Amino acid sequence: MADVLHGPLMRRRQIPSLDGLRAVSIFLVIVLHTMLRDTLYKDLPFAYRLVGDGTLGVSIFFVISGYLITTLLLQEDADKGRVSLSRFYVRRAFKILPPFYAYLLFLTLLQVSAHLPGMNAHELFAAMTLTRNYSHHVDLWALEHTWSLCIEEQFYVLWPPVLVFCAMRQRKGAAGRRLATRVAVCVLVLEPVVRVLSYRYLPAFHNMGMFHMQADGLMFGAIGALQQGQERFERIYTAATRWVWLLPVLIFGVLGTLTVVFGNYWELTVGMTIRGFFVLMWLLWLVRNPSSGTGRVLNHGAMMWIGRMSYSLYLWQTFFLHHRAEEVFRRYGWWDRFPGSWVCILAVGMVSYYGIEIPAMRLRRACLRWKDGRERMKLALAR
Repeated sequence: MADVLHGPLMRRRQIPSLDGLRAVSIFLVIVLHTMLRDTLYKDLPFAYRLVGDGTLGVSIFFVISGYLITTLLLQEDADKGRVSLSRFYVRRAFKILPPFYAYLLFLTLLQVSAHLPGMNAHELFAAMTLTRNYSHHVDLWALEHTWSLCIEEQFYVLWPPVLVFCAMRQRKGAAGRRLATRVAVCVLVLEPVVRVLSYRYLPAFHNMGMFHMQADGLMFGAIGALQQGQERFERIYTAATRWVWLLPVLIFGVLGTLTVVFGNYWELTVGMTIRGFFVLMWLLWLVRNPSSGTGRVLNHGAMMWIGRMSYSLYLWQTFFLHHRAEEVFRRYGWWDRFPGSWVCILAVGMVSYYGIEIPAMRLRRACLRWKDGRERMKLALAR
């Protein structure tokens, strides 16, 4: 099937399959947490670990983020001749912070009403600054899952300035993208070494929820955005997708099996890196072939709807799935048992999405229009 993506860049509204992949990712995470409600991971049957591969779900999220954020920045550079970091951080802040801070406010109210032991000023500060994954004095169950959000936000802080720096150093043609690609490849090469050394010799920094332990997927996504359309990269893509049916078999079956069997011996060394590569290849094929069978499933209205709500679902799912939720509810009930827990997650996720995320996006557009108006006025006065 012919690829639909011919240029190195695509506008966000034209990128198919990403929302569907988000839906797959959040499904894997929720399934895993549902199974862990009453059972330790090591006690789960082998098949259950493959079906509820939350690690894979997070990896897909990371590849999507790296790909999408880099694509948006490159598109802005191509359209306007520069990247505005201030606009980027305004966009990210309005997207990420309002739903998350609403969740934190809810947890704070529970603490004030003596329904959530452990919610204190240190927990709140670490969460609000999105540094909880590097804090060694936090253990609140209701915020355990936010390590992946912290990693994404740390990526947003670090990667865009690197990309802008590379573009400023090499303004001629694709030289800036090549320089940024070299930086990303260096991170990928060093990442397994950093993981192994941290895990072996730095016990305070070997938590798998830390950015320096999980950069593979984000960097693969960034490389995909930087290099798509380039001859050498397209040769790799063509070879990797020659038998495209093999990609999901590898991702969901073979690599998942290796992770279950060998654990950190596989994951820390090459497992996470190999998984990031194949997830990127599959993502690019799905983006370029939305009319394929899998593409039609991922771009179905229901899948896209779940994918758009995935952030709100991610924020609230642990509140109904964690075994310590009884501290809040004071007793077990239908709300923290499948399928009731899933109904609650969907209902609260919809409230968060339609009541907080969408209004925040409207406010973001208004703020950016105001910012653009001020810039145009300054330019007019300068003339």
